Amino acid sequence: MTDAAKAVKNNNNRASQPQEKDPVPLLPGSLMWKDFGSYLFHLMLPQAFILQSAHPVINAAVTVDKKYLNDPWGRAKGSTELLWPVVYSRPEKAIEMGRRLRELHRSIKGTDKQGNKFFALDPEAYSWVHETGFYSVVKMYEWFGEPLSAAQRAEHFSEWKQMAAMLGIAERFIPQTEEAYWEHFNQIIETRLDAHNEALGDMMIPGHYSNYPVPPQLEGQLPRWLWKLMMLPFSVFMYRLTVATLPENYRRKAGLRYNRADKAFFKAFCWAVRKAYPKVPEKDR
Repeated sequence: MTDAAKAVKNNNNRASQPQEKDPVPLLPGSLMWKDFGSYLFHLMLPQAFILQSAHPVINAAVTVDKKYLNDPWGRAKGSTELLWPVVYSRPEKAIEMGRRLRELHRSIKGTDKQGNKFFALDPEAYSWVHETGFYSVVKMYEWFGEPLSAAQRAEHFSEWKQMAAMLGIAERFIPQTEEAYWEHFNQIIETRLDAHNEALGDMMIPGHYSNYPVPPQLEGQLPRWLWKLMMLPFSVFMYRLTVATLPENYRRKAGLRYNRADKAFFKAFCWAVRKAYPKVPEKDR
C-alpha cells in the first residue's frame, strides 16, 4: 500500500470514530458553581465514595495505599486542590486542571490481590466516579431542599455532561439522556458493584471516622484516645447518614440495615436541614 493510500485509510478510520467536542468550562452562574462546593453537597459525598469504592476496579486502586484510612486529611486536601479548580478556575485554567486530573490517574494501575489487572482510567470505572455525582445532586435537592423541576433537572444533567467532558470522559462512555442515565446507573449497581470488598470493609462500619488520625493542626495538642472519643458520636451519625443516602437497590444488595427507626432519624435530619440551611448567609454555605 502506498503512503498516499495509507493516509487516506487513516483519515477514513478517524472519520468513522466519534469526534469528541472540546470541553466547555462551567462559568459563574451555573448550577454546578452554586452546588459543587456547598456544605449541603458535602452531605452526599460519603455515599458517593461508597458507591465508587464498591466498583472492583476502584476498590483495587484505593486499597493500594489506603489513604482514606492512613491519610484522610491529606486525601481530602488533595482532592479539593485537584477537583475544585476544574469547576472554579478561570476557563483556561479549568480546562488545564481537567486534563491534569485525568493524566494523574494514568499512573494508577497494577494487579489486585486476586491477580486481576486494574487501571484507574478504565472507561467504566473512571466514568462511574463521575456518574455518582448526578444521583447525588438530584437526591440532595429531594431530601435537603426543594425537589428539582423538570427544567432544573435538565440543566443539571447538561452541566453534568459538560463536567464529564472537562474530566476527559468521552461522550460514548456516559449516558446522553437522563432516562439512559438512570437505566445505566441501576445496571452498574446490580451487575458490577461489589456488595462487600476490602474498601467497604474498612469504611462501612459505625466507627470509621473515629479511626481517623488526629488532624495535623491538633497533633501534639490532643491525645489520640480523646480524639477517638470525641469523634465516635459523629462517626455513628455519619454511618447512619451514609446508609440512608445510598440508593435503595444498593442497600438491599449489600444487606445494610435500614429500619423504621433509621427512616425516622433520616426524615427528622432532612427536616432540620431544610429549615436551617436557608437561614445560613449565602457566603457561608
